Parts: sequence; structure tokens; C-alpha cells
Amino acid sequence: MSIQREQILSACTALVLSILLSAVPSEGFAESASSVSVAFQAPADTLPDDALRPIELAPVQITVLRTPISQDVAPVAVGVLGQRELRAGRSGAFLEEALQGLPGVQVQNRHNFAVGERISVRGFGGRAQFGVRGLRVVVDGIPATLADGQSTIDHLDIGSLGRVEVVRGPASSLFGNASGGVLAFQSRDPGTSPLGVEVESVGGSHGLFRTQTTATGTVDNTGYLFSFSTQSWDGYRTNTWEGLDRSTYGAADRLGFNARVTRPMGGGQLGLTVNVVDLDAENPGSLQRERLGDTNRPAHDAGPFSNVARLTGKELQQQQLGLRWEGAGAGLDLDFSLFGIRRSMINPIPSDIIELDRDAFGLRSQVGRSVSTELGELRWNVGFETDFMFDDRLNFVNDAGEHGAMTVDQRERVRGAGVFLQALLPLPGRVEGLAGLRYDRHDFRIWDQITDRPEGEPSASGERTMDAVSPSFGIQFPLGEIFNVYANVGTVFETPSTTELGNDPDGRPGFNPNLEPQSGVSGEIGMRGNWMDRAIFEITTYRTDLENELVRFQVEAFPGRDFFRNAGESQHTGVEATFAAMSQDALLRADLTYTWTNAEFVDFEWDDQQFAGNRIPGIAPHRAQAKLRLTPGAWFGELSGSYVHRVPVNDANSEFAPSYFLTDLRLAAEELPIANVTVSPWVAVTNVLDRYYTASVVPNAFGARFYEPGPGRSFQIGLRAGWQN
Repeated sequence: MSIQREQILSACTALVLSILLSAVPSEGFAESASSVSVAFQAPADTLPDDALRPIELAPVQITVLRTPISQDVAPVAVGVLGQRELRAGRSGAFLEEALQGLPGVQVQNRHNFAVGERISVRGFGGRAQFGVRGLRVVVDGIPATLADGQSTIDHLDIGSLGRVEVVRGPASSLFGNASGGVLAFQSRDPGTSPLGVEVESVGGSHGLFRTQTTATGTVDNTGYLFSFSTQSWDGYRTNTWEGLDRSTYGAADRLGFNARVTRPMGGGQLGLTVNVVDLDAENPGSLQRERLGDTNRPAHDAGPFSNVARLTGKELQQQQLGLRWEGAGAGLDLDFSLFGIRRSMINPIPSDIIELDRDAFGLRSQVGRSVSTELGELRWNVGFETDFMFDDRLNFVNDAGEHGAMTVDQRERVRGAGVFLQALLPLPGRVEGLAGLRYDRHDFRIWDQITDRPEGEPSASGERTMDAVSPSFGIQFPLGEIFNVYANVGTVFETPSTTELGNDPDGRPGFNPNLEPQSGVSGEIGMRGNWMDRAIFEITTYRTDLENELVRFQVEAFPGRDFFRNAGESQHTGVEATFAAMSQDALLRADLTYTWTNAEFVDFEWDDQQFAGNRIPGIAPHRAQAKLRLTPGAWFGELSGSYVHRVPVNDANSEFAPSYFLTDLRLAAEELPIANVTVSPWVAVTNVLDRYYTASVVPNAFGARFYEPGPGRSFQIGLRAGWQN
């Protein structure tokens, strides 16, 4: 990848401008929807309800690229999971269950609701200390990634999901900051009958108990879905600390409400989304290697700074409201949305107790048009988005779980703004092109509220500004009747979050002046194929060259707090492959997925230590999954196996989390009719062979506390019952 950022910018700018100048609006208007069959998994609601489920799929459009496009002709690596993959035989408690089988996507399920599951795409996001980093997350069209690039998905109602779209690889020209990949979650569409009611209950090992009640329907063209869920979890990390009379540490309780209402309005459709969540969770922490191998999988309960002694965890209340209108007017396609978030959190970590009150809001507008040309439909979009985040932050010394002296009292503001331009281009030879160009600017500011600092100690007040121009271009073209080939090149842009900027390892208040955004150039080439509608495959190879990659580490003076520094240069290369085949009678289906991620430092030296040539910690270089599903009628049995290669845990690559192989088994039925009710019972056994393994790692953790063990053999049983008028 010797192409330089400036060359890409010039080429994409010239190309897009020439396209737009030639695409003068005309009287005609045409939809750009393709009718080509898709060579990937489609949502279950597009499939027939009988037992035969051939791989020949109905046309599926993806919307995550901002331009509606048929999935099989998308010039980027993109995956789709439908309602069946997300819900059938799944507990709805862990996002890992919903994202299995996607190449390039790695989910480290820490089984720790205080910090959430770590999601990475091609290595982006592997450093996240909580929530999701390095990726853009959208829920029902409303951003879950805020102005500073941090994504929190505590409010995501997994049990209500109907669809997930995933862009694998950088998409900064489409979404701006934190775009190493894109995760777009969509709730189920409202039911078509006036009233439908669904009740679900799930129980399992380690005190898992989850209930969900959903009402959905359509009345006078108004569609609605209201869902209320409760979830409790005792955890499996044992506690031996005498100060807390509990056998485990890591419990969590969650209450959630999710609502979606849609109604035709003004020649389009108005959608209202409401999310409310109340979460209380304990954080059992990570361990040193010498504490691994114990069958009881302990919490970090040794020493005065242990997680148990300091009662670490998270108490969270969040409310979110989003409005989105999509329609047409004056010969243009229009899309407008706005959102608001209120979040309150108390977060004890071993060194501090953090109290955070957050208000965030934003808006987005996009206009587009399709123009008929001799080669096909040319579609362009232009848009603008801006978002704001206001935080009131207080930090106190953690005195055995109690508030000690206050160390931080500050107000923080982040303002982000972006303008973007995109064109879907018909080219000779049935070739499709997708060009994009975007400019982003992010302003960070702190107002220090402490007025009595010791003489000579600087104020925390300050500001930082970061911006970038992000171009991209991709093409896809058919290779015979069976194969489609695609290629693209784009750029990466990711700012540090306010937490990453505000934690200075030198102990100075305010922003870390040495931390810079990471940027780079990425390219990929891939091929998709469909053989006789009974076997499908995709294989993709990519390379991403980065400057100033953000690297996580910890220091002795602040146990449990994460700091960040920039690596000089790094490189991510890899291969992603997926294959699925089905028997002639659709009774048996096999899915195989393999991912190779070679993420390494090219130029990185710190404290006289040379890390060039080392693997970037937290990323498994090899991952594979195989799944075999037998479907005799309404029932199905599923056997799956997952292999994860050893994971480096620090920049020096002096320690690795061992490789492991896990096996899961599921048996389920879908919508068995009993009188006027349909029932869907299921049972699952995870980690069938009861392997001891490291579910997640904490890169560069202080005191070599790198490892978070996963649970042993676990059982789950669930029942979903539905009725509709």
C-alpha cells in the first residue's frame, strides 16, 4: 500500500466532483434497488416458513453504506445477520451469541456486565477498556457512538434485535471518527396484526435469569413495538476475601425498556425510538497467570487494591430518544434524524470512584438522488451531521469502596461535525463503483472546577482540536455467472476519547498533550460466489497501514486505571473466509469461518524498549468456527466449535493467553402451534467439554494482571410464547 493519503484525496475528489457535475437533477426519478440474488445469509423473515431453507435467497438490500445497495454487489466486505440467526436458541443476554460466525469480527465475552463485551473488527477495538472503541455503532438509525468516538451499548436490547449489518474494515469516509468498522443494529419491525404479545423466559448456570415481554402490532398505519426486560446474573468468579461474605463476585442486575413506533408522515415514514436501561454490576477484574488454572476461577480478591476489596463495578441509568424521518420531496430522497441521551454513572475502579453525568445530542441530514444513465442508475448523496457531548466528571479516591478525597471536578465538552459526499457509480461492463469523501472536525474542551489547587499546580482547563479529510473508492464487477470480485481503498481516522485524553500517566491534570489521533490508509480485495444455490463463499484479503495507533497500558501509581500512548507505525493485514453448504433436501447445513489477523508494530519504541515486529496485544491472529445444523421439520439441532489462537497480552509479547477450542450444543424448536399460541422451546450447553480458557485479556495491565477466565460448562434453557390477534 504505497498510495499516499494526499493522492487518494485528490483522485477521489476529482472523480466525485466530475460525477456530480454530470448528474444534474432531471425530471425522472428511479429507485436504485438491485434485484440480484444475494450470496450471503439473509434475515429469517425473508425466508419461507416451511422446513426447506435453500441457500438461494431473496434479494437483500443493505443500508449501512448510507446508499441502498444489494449485498452481493457491495464493493466492500459487509455481512448481514437476520432474526433467525440472532434469536433462535439464543439467550438474549450476551451479544457474543448474536455475532457468531462473522469473519473478521472478534467478540471477547468477558461475562462482566460492568465493562461489557469487547468487540473488534480486523483488530480495531481490541484495546477497549469498556464499551466499544474503534468502531462506529448505530442502533435503529441512531448513533451509539458519541462525539469523542466512544460507543456504549448498555442500552442495546439484544432480545428485540431483528437484523445486524456489519462493515468490516475502515469506513471513515462514511461515518467519520472511530470507523475501523461499522455495526448497525436494527430492532424487529412492528407486527402487521393489531396486537401481538410475546413472553420469553430464560434460565441458566451462574444464576442467569432473564425475562422479556413484548407487545407489537400495527393500528391505523401506526406500527409499534414495546419491550420490557429484566435480567439477573450471579457470576462465576469465586470470592475468598473475608471482608465480603459472598461466594461469588461479578453479579449484575439489569432492567431495560425498548420502544419503536413508526408512522407514515409527509410522504415518508417517521420513526421514534426510546431506550431506557438501569444497570448495577460488579467488576471481578483480571488475574495474573499464577492464579489461572484454578477450577474455581477467582475474582481479583488479593491485596488492598483488589477489585473485591475496593468494591469495583458500575451503577448506570441511561435514557435515549431518537427521531428519524425518511421520505422523498422535490425529486430528492431525504433522511433526517436527531437524538438525545442522558446518562448517569457511578464507576468504582481500584484507584478511584468516578461519577459521571452526561448529556449528548445530535442531528443528521442527508439528501440524495438517482439519475438514469446509459450504464444504469447513478445515485449520489450529500449530508451533514453534528453532535455534542457534555460531561460533569467527579473523581474520588477509592477508600475500600467509600468516597475519599476528591481529585477531579471538571466539565467536559466535545463537539463533532462532519460533511460527506457519496456516489454509487454504474461503470462499463456491469461494474459498480462507490466513491466517498468526508471532512470531520472534533473540538475537545475541559473547564476545571477546582479553584484551590496548590501553588504551582496547573489547572486542568484546556482544549484540543482534531480534524481529518477521509476519501474512499471501491468497485465490484462480475466474473462470469458465479463470482463477484470487489476492491476498495479508504482511510482511517480515530480520535482519542475524552477518557483516553484525560488520563495522563504523568499525573498532570487536564488533557494529555502527547496523545494524537490515529490515522492511516486501508485497502482490500475480495471475491464472493454462489454455486447452484447450494454453496456460497466469500474470501477477502486486506492491509491497513496506521500512524499513531492508540495503545492501552497501566502504571503502578494508578492501579486499575487505563492510559494510552501512540505507536509510531503499525500494520494490520489479514484474510477472512466464509463458506456455507446445504444438502439437496435442506436437512443439513454446514458453515465454516476462518480469520487471520496479522496486527503488528512496524515502528514503536517506548522507555528504551523496542517493540517493532511484535504483535499488537489483545488480538488473536487465528480464529475459526464451524457449525453444523440439522433441521428435521420445526426442530433443529446445532453443534458448533470455535478455535482461538494464543493472544499476546503486552507490547513486549513476553506473555500470551493460551489457545483454546470450545464446543457448544443447542436444540430448539421454532413456533410450534399449541391452540392459539406458538411456543419456541430451546436448550443449550456451552463449553460442552468444560475447558479452562481465557475469555478476554487486558493489554499491558499493571502487575501482569492480563487474564480474565471464561466460565466452565454451562447450561441454558428458554421458552418463548407468542400470540397475535
